[in-house]
Amino acid sequence: MKLIAVTLLVALVAAAQAGRITDQLVKLVPSFATGFVINGTEAEPHSAPYIVSLATNYEKHSHICGGTIIAHDWILTAAHCISKAEGMSVIAGLHTRAEVDELTQHRQVDFGRVHEKYTGGVGPYDIAILHVSEPFVFNDNVSPATLPSRDQVHEGESHLYGWGQPKSYVFTAAKTLQTMTTDIVNYVDCKAALPEDAPLADTNICSSSHQQSKSACNGDSGGPLVVEFEDAASELIGIVSWGYIPCGLAQLPSVYTRVASYVDWVADIQSAYYRLY
Repeated sequence: MKLIAVTLLVALVAAAQAGRITDQLVKLVPSFATGFVINGTEAEPHSAPYIVSLATNYEKHSHICGGTIIAHDWILTAAHCISKAEGMSVIAGLHTRAEVDELTQHRQVDFGRVHEKYTGGVGPYDIAILHVSEPFVFNDNVSPATLPSRDQVHEGESHLYGWGQPKSYVFTAAKTLQTMTTDIVNYVDCKAALPEDAPLADTNICSSSHQQSKSACNGDSGGPLVVEFEDAASELIGIVSWGYIPCGLAQLPSVYTRVASYVDWVADIQSAYYRLY
């Protein structure tokens, strides 16, 4: 799936630069986020202390997705990031992707669950929860985001974080954490803006960038879309899920898993874990 999406993205961007891309072609390519924040800016170091880097191999960490700390030993991410949860690698406290040092905390996943209704494709229920074998130590560099209340409806400004590339046609990821300010798009407006066959559900949340040519849909898969507060922890409102590629050219809203739709599911999985383990 990811290889096909990347191949299509290369072809579409090449066509766009030659002036041959059509609106019809853009609309045919809904894709998982490809792991990048397009045209974001470098974040202040540790301004998103809840973000983590996920990898499949604990012994040799190679970033594949983002995730969000929600408690001392729990992380939320996208279901499509998970093939086998147990044994995954988690690094918190990162700013520069390659700098694992005394400010970072490396943990291993010992339990995880993908939403039971997730079908494996682009669409709803794209959420997973991971438990780490050793709790995180909270400090200025590592701390959780809060969860919204059940079915809470958000509006206004939001922020996206992830390790990303500087341009939509440059495929080398940035070395440092990137961020972007976005506007939340309500479900009705998002559905109207997307193609008629878009796999959008009311358990999604959408956003659009403040500036043309900037895109959120290529944010790190599984990474956080948050509402920030001056004197309180950021609130996790979305998990990066999918969008239409090429993002910067399609100019369509980006699609996230709406966390408020799943707070009961998160609580149920946590309760089941504590009963069984």
